[in-house]
Amino acid sequence: MARRPDVESIPADLDRFLGSFFNSRGWRSEIKFDPAEDRLYLEVRLESRKLSADDRFLSLVEYFARAQDAVLRQQTGLPLQCRLYATDGRELTTVLHTRGSSYLDDDARGSGMRRRLAWLGFRRRFFVRVAPGAVLWAAALIFVVGVVGVHADVAFGIALLALGIQAVALFILTSRSR
Repeated sequence: MARRPDVESIPADLDRFLGSFFNSRGWRSEIKFDPAEDRLYLEVRLESRKLSADDRFLSLVEYFARAQDAVLRQQTGLPLQCRLYATDGRELTTVLHTRGSSYLDDDARGSGMRRRLAWLGFRRRFFVRVAPGAVLWAAALIFVVGVVGVHADVAFGIALLALGIQAVALFILTSRSR
């Protein structure tokens, strides 16, 4: 007996997927079922006006909707359609399909969009995950060397040792969770 997909998790999956590239306060998503048409709808309501004009956002939403539709059709035979709404409530689904699909269906435009998305994802991860830790480490080293008076070589040695211990601890914790 085949396992039925958890369609209620699709909006959360979309939010996690888009959150790797954009601020997650820019939209809200929900799943709806129309029994008359026997169809699922993934509704994305924009909270930010900028996203309705961002081809990167539209192509990511279209990509996600296509992938989820293919999975659902294969597993359950149930189609999924994505609907996009502007901040004022206007339906932008045709804009989503027109502009989002143009990057998915055209290899020349698609490769350029993939590069733009890779750069966007890198920048987002860098400023959310890497930069705050680097600033914190720099501030700690400046405090230890400048204020406390520990020799710079000793402070850097302790910092490297701490980073090594942190890496080992993270490796052990992630291997146990699998």
